[in-house]
Amino acid sequence: MGRHKEFDQEKAIDQALDLFWEKGYESTSIQDLCDHLGIHRGSLYDTFGDKHELFLACLDRFSARTDENYNYILKEDSDSPKEQLERYFSRVMDVSLSNAARGRGCLMTNTTLGAVAYVPNVASRIDAHYMHTEGLLFSFLMRAQNKGLVRSKQSLRQLARFLNGVKQGVHVMARTTADRGVLEDICAVAVSTVF
Repeated sequence: MGRHKEFDQEKAIDQALDLFWEKGYESTSIQDLCDHLGIHRGSLYDTFGDKHELFLACLDRFSARTDENYNYILKEDSDSPKEQLERYFSRVMDVSLSNAARGRGCLMTNTTLGAVAYVPNVASRIDAHYMHTEGLLFSFLMRAQNKGLVRSKQSLRQLARFLNGVKQGVHVMARTTADRGVLEDICAVAVSTVF
């Protein structure tokens, strides 16, 4: 009979995510994780494999959270896609400024800029995360175009990639400015490019 795990695996992933987010992958040791999660090394290895596998689980969890935090807005069917995109960027700004105030930025952006981004299974998750957002933006733009509301002459794929880049830029800019007006200006120009 196997040993019963004395901790909640889902809660442990959330706690590990917070630690990786705060310290970064490279600066988080196995001992840091054990101390933060309140578990023994053996339990961590038995459950998650190793630090890297636990980090991958955290990236997956983070990607799911972005859908819950703001990507869900892109899935709505709205009579005013312009207002919908403004609401989307407003929520992205809220989340970005909140993360910046906690000194941690966006986990996926931080990971993209770190050395671990060159590890193939991390790179594939980063790519999947960005491609997922691009796909949501593309579908959103298709619905807006079908309503005759897209003004831009750029292709919808180009616009989706541009808006995805703006979103990532907001995450980065929020780390260097507490002035929401700066972010609002960036997002307003992005919206005006489309509608």
